[in-house]
Amino acid sequence: MKQLSLILSISLIISCKGQQIVPLNSNITTVPINAYFKDTNNEFNPYIGTWTATYQGKNIKLVINKEEKVPINLLGKNYFTDRLIVRYEIKTNGVVAQSTLGKDFTNDSSLSIEGLMTEDNGAVVTLIFSGGNCSIGNGLIKFKKISATQFYWNYYPGSATLNDNMCPKNLDYTIYLPETENLVFTKQ
Repeated sequence: MKQLSLILSISLIISCKGQQIVPLNSNITTVPINAYFKDTNNEFNPYIGTWTATYQGKNIKLVINKEEKVPINLLGKNYFTDRLIVRYEIKTNGVVAQSTLGKDFTNDSSLSIEGLMTEDNGAVVTLIFSGGNCSIGNGLIKFKKISATQFYWNYYPGSATLNDNMCPKNLDYTIYLPETENLVFTKQ
């Protein structure tokens, strides 16, 4: 009976030391390792869905989903977070120029767009674009909410040059995403 009581006590102590849940935009330097950056205020939710825009003769379709409790490594430490994942399709004259709609980013993060934080209570979402071949075009994308059915797209590529020593010359290095500010996307 004493052993059973001891086992139950240990189990209770272990279960009470659960994972710490912190708001999405918490300062990483103040939270414990393995904390969960949770979208507690549902700041990502207004962006979930299918969105479209037209830019310089291209039709752009974004399909945005929220993933919960995704393991990440920041500053060499393990955490969990909620995030937005953006898959897209860009068509020129009805022909698909680039698409990630069916892409699984588990083993290949090229062309991924992922949002991990918000500003102004979700009015702005900051996303990271991994870039295409050889990371060409990697940079920041910001969504700024206009209304429940529209947001502005602002894309700031950080790298648009080719490293001739490291990258094969036969790959497509075109940046298909609209390199612009204040492009209006409308919810479908």
